[in-house]
Amino acid sequence: MVNDRLQPRSNWSSAGRLAILSSVLFLSGIGSLIFETLWLRLSGLTFGNSIWSAALILSSFMAGMALGNAFAASSRVQRWRPLQLYACLELVIAFLGCTIVFGLPLVGEWLRPVFQTLWNYQSILLGLRFVLSFLVLLLPATAMGLTLPVLIEDSFLQSAEFGRAIGILYGVNTLGAVTGALLGEAYLIEAFGLLGTALIAGAATSVAAATALLVARRDGAALPAAKPPLPLRLSITYRPPWRLLFVSFVTGGILIGLEVVWFRFLRLYVASSSTAFSIMLAVVLAGIGLGGVVSGTMYSRLTRSNLLLPVLLLCAAILTLFSYEFFPAEIAQTTTSIFDIRSWPQIVLFSFALMFPVAFISGIIFPLIVARVQTSVGDRMNSTGLTTLFNTSGAALGPLLASFVLLPTVGFQWSLLLSAASYTFLAIFVSERGNWSFKRPLGIATFTLLAAFILITALFPYGRDQVHFAHASLPYVRDGRGNLIAHVVKKVEGTSDTLQLLRRDLFGQPYYCRLLTNGFSMSATLPRSQRYMRLFAYLPLALHPGSEDVLLICYGCGVTADAFTHESRLRRIDIVDISKEVFDLATFYSGPYSANPLRDPRVTTFVQDGRFFLQGSPRQYDIITGEPPPPKVAGSVNLYTEEFFSLMNSRLKEGGIATFWLPVDQLKVSEAKAILRAFRDAFPNASVWAGADEEWIMMGIKGPGRRVEEAEIRRLWSDSGTGDDLRRIGIEVPEQLGALFLMDGEEIDRITEDIAPLTDFYPKRLSDAPWDEQASHRFASTYMSASPAIQRFLGSPIIDKIWPPTLNKPLQSYFIVREARYLSRVTGSNGLAELDLYLRHSRLRVPVLEVLGSDEFRLSIAETIARNSEIAPAEAMPDLMAGALARRDFNDAIRLLESEKKLGAIELNDLFILTYLYCVNGEVKKAEDLVASNIGIIKRDWFVDWLWGKLEAEFGFHPPP
Repeated sequence: MVNDRLQPRSNWSSAGRLAILSSVLFLSGIGSLIFETLWLRLSGLTFGNSIWSAALILSSFMAGMALGNAFAASSRVQRWRPLQLYACLELVIAFLGCTIVFGLPLVGEWLRPVFQTLWNYQSILLGLRFVLSFLVLLLPATAMGLTLPVLIEDSFLQSAEFGRAIGILYGVNTLGAVTGALLGEAYLIEAFGLLGTALIAGAATSVAAATALLVARRDGAALPAAKPPLPLRLSITYRPPWRLLFVSFVTGGILIGLEVVWFRFLRLYVASSSTAFSIMLAVVLAGIGLGGVVSGTMYSRLTRSNLLLPVLLLCAAILTLFSYEFFPAEIAQTTTSIFDIRSWPQIVLFSFALMFPVAFISGIIFPLIVARVQTSVGDRMNSTGLTTLFNTSGAALGPLLASFVLLPTVGFQWSLLLSAASYTFLAIFVSERGNWSFKRPLGIATFTLLAAFILITALFPYGRDQVHFAHASLPYVRDGRGNLIAHVVKKVEGTSDTLQLLRRDLFGQPYYCRLLTNGFSMSATLPRSQRYMRLFAYLPLALHPGSEDVLLICYGCGVTADAFTHESRLRRIDIVDISKEVFDLATFYSGPYSANPLRDPRVTTFVQDGRFFLQGSPRQYDIITGEPPPPKVAGSVNLYTEEFFSLMNSRLKEGGIATFWLPVDQLKVSEAKAILRAFRDAFPNASVWAGADEEWIMMGIKGPGRRVEEAEIRRLWSDSGTGDDLRRIGIEVPEQLGALFLMDGEEIDRITEDIAPLTDFYPKRLSDAPWDEQASHRFASTYMSASPAIQRFLGSPIIDKIWPPTLNKPLQSYFIVREARYLSRVTGSNGLAELDLYLRHSRLRVPVLEVLGSDEFRLSIAETIARNSEIAPAEAMPDLMAGALARRDFNDAIRLLESEKKLGAIELNDLFILTYLYCVNGEVKKAEDLVASNIGIIKRDWFVDWLWGKLEAEFGFHPPP
């Protein structure tokens, strides 16, 4: 071989040379990992983010890596010095890596007509996406697969022990990837965006290439005058050690499959955010990297590696189970506010406890296998490439097997058990006679570890998984005092998430359901939540009454879908969700007025990434809306960017309307403004609407829109299906719809004047940092204040274009009701004063129910229970009393409160309400007698003074002395 004949002209020691090349590979690891994450992120936006699309993209990348490994396994470096070839490979990675990042969004635009043409041929489209992603990633991934095998051919490393060299180089390269994972996610993407981060990754790989070239130049080895056209020559002169290669293949598959299982398990405990994923990935890579370094530095002591390999595999099996059995779940926080920067040290601890031990052992195992393969193959590059080829191929298969077979079939716990069993099988498979000899220390170790594994398996706590599921649901199934308030109806371990459907009962009847995705409450059918979810549908239906075709992106709990099915004029309702399991759970929801909208014949479901659906589907719609995940959940940010909103606009018919969620109470103010800016840039005709909360609704109209007639809007209330539904959620009259208005496009421009939009290339404008609730309240309250809100409404150009002026006259009172309800929730209020406002100055039902702690759904259950009982149960009395007041039946409300009083169950607050109702009902003497007989339990404070003064001034009530 050429390299063997070259005599080094440098006086560098092999240790010094190894240190320099390690620094080169460290830089290479940084750049390569950053490139890999950027490619996978942007490929998902171009080719889809569904579980199948993600699998195809990852497989494309791994196939390119394997191809590079295959070249290394079957070729010899021909007349090029390895460092010069390595430098060329790094420059190729840098150039193509940046080109892909800059070019992939353009590829998506160019391919959109092709996707739309093939939309009805999904199998062909899926194959095309795989081929395209493979071709896009082929060259740089192949170059990445070649770098380590080529560098190990450096002639100055020939004097170094191969096992030591490969262990240290492999380990340091992986530690560089750790740095890239953390640096890119924690700083670079936020500071420089995806394009700037790609340039920095390119710079890192270019510095690695330049360093390699400088080292080669110092060596003083001149290139021959005539170079062959290719630096590699096909040459296979060895017999592959198939048993060792099989072990390399399976260990690669087990480790990456375990990574999928581990990540799924940890998401029951930690935030599903991009930062959390980068930390978890960094811990796995750190374990592998440190294991590789330890393997290299201690290789001289591991000369009997052929007997040590089974021992290490058995250690991996035992640690797989131990790290799960002794997972420190008891220190986990149980809170619904999991996006907290203080949780990151906890994520590191959990990740270290669960994943680091096995990753560390795996980092030791791989270099040992390469070293043993080298004794059979001879050539260092060939042995490294061959072993890596099989390891990479297994790593490509492992996550597919874990995601599509193991997790959906047997769940995460049995997946861990099967992985441990696979390690044990490999240990037996690769063992030699010496491993079973009690005359050898490693033989004793092998027997001991095997016996320990069998014992651990026999004593394994097979019900432990229920503890972890219970932890994820704990904040939602028990209240602050530990009382059980809900229970799990259905649990599903799917291909991409662990789903738990919870149900809260009231008086023994279903009240509402909550969908947990991993450890996060993704959606719920809470009455208050149903209001804004149903308004996603009713707001555009009211302002675009001729709508026939609608698209719902993200099914959630099906509330928005159900609202659409109430509109009889719709002809087609398309629903897209990335999770098949979310659709499967639709039959398990229950509660008052609950129905399964998927049974409506107009509904068509698509298991697809919503963004790719917009890009690939040729159909256009009158209305596009969504019930999306919260913005800070991992993977959701690209449903809130300017590019996504532009896709929504492109799929609307002229005059069509898009609505989308803006949860101000889950964002920093600057982040909410960045999303508003993005939406406004995509929809010039934009506006924002909301009920009495911080669940805002962004609405965009394609084109100028048209003024809707009053009769067209009122039709929704006159129709029994939509009218009853609207009244249940508190939109009882058409005028209340207008009183949902917050701001138009001009106001968005004003408040976002110095704010950059959230875009695909700057996703970190939506950070993982916790939001400031008080700042969010101050921002939202500006737009909830009734008087300015009315002025904005009446002066808005968009309202002038679309809203019938005949509905403007009574609007002021509804804006006041919204403000009162908002302030009550955010800052608290005098409940009785608020009740008086609603009872005596409006005919609305829902505000009365809400101020008394009830709602139409609770009331429906309470009334059903009362009808089926001779005597209404005491626990239903408050809701029945609230219902009586909602229909202004003061006599019935008084009767119910008097019944409570006779039973001795009346509380002080109810006593004040009864006193107030006596006065309102013209029974002032009863009010005075009631107060006099209970004067001992009434303590004078600001509220009592207010109440006595009000009743005295308005009804002639004489307060006690």
